[in-house]
Amino acid sequence: MNTISSHFFTTNDGAKLHYLQAGEGKTVVMLPGAGLSAELFKFQIEDFSNRFRVISLDKRGHGKSEKVEYGFRVSRFAKDLDDLISYLKLDEVIIIAHSLGASTAYNYIDLFGTERISKLVIVDEPAALLINPIWNEKERQNYGAIYKAGTLHELTNSFVSDNADELYQKIVDMMTTRHASKAQKDLILNCLDISGQAASLLYFNNISQDYRDVMRKINVPTLLITGTMSQIPWQSQRWMHEQIPHSKIEIFSEDEGGSHFMFVENPGKFNKIVNSFLSE
Repeated sequence: MNTISSHFFTTNDGAKLHYLQAGEGKTVVMLPGAGLSAELFKFQIEDFSNRFRVISLDKRGHGKSEKVEYGFRVSRFAKDLDDLISYLKLDEVIIIAHSLGASTAYNYIDLFGTERISKLVIVDEPAALLINPIWNEKERQNYGAIYKAGTLHELTNSFVSDNADELYQKIVDMMTTRHASKAQKDLILNCLDISGQAASLLYFNNISQDYRDVMRKINVPTLLITGTMSQIPWQSQRWMHEQIPHSKIEIFSEDEGGSHFMFVENPGKFNKIVNSFLSE
């Protein structure tokens, strides 16, 4: 196994961010979801670093990155990604992005285009999370909208409650299948490393975004991965597949660990699919 090393760089607004790095070759940048540290991609770093230079980013306020009190917006995270790409002088980078990490990729593409991206892997993040009351059920499924505006503050305020540990356990239980082992759930829980206030701000901002218009801007080969048991309607990834040229889609069943963290529950299948896509 390749040695995994820690590195730091400073963004243009002064935040010191941490990333893990392993392997050599073409660069793969991995973006974990909201609240989750770079170690979440443990099984992917170990596997992909045999063929690639793999970087897994701790977003600002996450993991070993500086616990700043500003910038908890997806647009700022997109600029942080741009700063990382510029700092490392990357071209033809492969991005593997999970959940809010994928929203970061959407925002990056909206702001900076795809000139420095060669391939994109999106893991279980729809185009729009917030329900518009005028949408019918099929539209809600297509866009991935599952949150109601009237209860959004109540949801995000729960991150600053006294029961944050219970909340995180509930989130992990909801976003894994009945097949998930305690060790797998513990890995996810241990990677939940963000302050409650930062999580509240970040979740509110992310849920409020609408990236439907960005889908057609994604003009690089793209792999969409979801699961039938995800809280996000799997139909949303099929809709995105129809919007994104040169895209493919893979849907994990419940028995295959097909929920929000299928890359933790079933890393063997996940890594095989992604490696195949990257080899094309």
